[in-house]
Amino acid sequence: MEMIKKDALRELVYEKIKEMILDGILLPGQRISKKELSETIGVSQTPIGEAINRLIGEGLIEQKNREGFFIKVFTAKDLKELFAVRAGLEGIAVQLCIEQGTDEEIEKLSSCFSDFFLPMDEPEIKRYLKEDQRFHGMIIAFSKNEVIISLNNNFDFIMKTYQRGLIRYPEETLEEHKAITAAIRAKKAGEAQRLLIEHHMKSRAVIEEKHLKSFIPSKGDPA
Repeated sequence: MEMIKKDALRELVYEKIKEMILDGILLPGQRISKKELSETIGVSQTPIGEAINRLIGEGLIEQKNREGFFIKVFTAKDLKELFAVRAGLEGIAVQLCIEQGTDEEIEKLSSCFSDFFLPMDEPEIKRYLKEDQRFHGMIIAFSKNEVIISLNNNFDFIMKTYQRGLIRYPEETLEEHKAITAAIRAKKAGEAQRLLIEHHMKSRAVIEEKHLKSFIPSKGDPA
């Protein structure tokens, strides 16, 4: 029983630190302290250290000799490669969702973004970012393809692309998302796949064009 409690605590601490990275509480390039994380989360340094080691393995945290632990900074090259991976894997995943998804799953996917309208203020953009993450995560989960799910779990290719917030403004991506969800609702697998791939490749093109040079990481602020 004690072992189960310890395993549950390890998982909770791991998920909490991962959430702090995703939400921008821990920013790219920031040095992190086991002691400070321990005090913030309210646990001993032992599960903190285990979570950090796990996140190092996933490429979200890096250790620099004698300098400590840092949130990994993903370069423009890294992000372009990640978006290319997302385009390929999510394109396949959305087709699988439509081909074998339940009515409930199709409804969950197709109802995403239905209550978003332009223009959006800052709180709404932050909510949009969360819905964006949820939508793309569901596409992976509802594909029911263990290889795709495992790849995302092990490499976090979706999460990593959100490190610098939204790459493009909702004024551009909202209509794209609504077109994708409409194709999912109509169960047009080929169209949904094409639109989703185009969606990610447009973000990749923006990274190529801007190189994200002037972007200061801040959740909700597009590059």
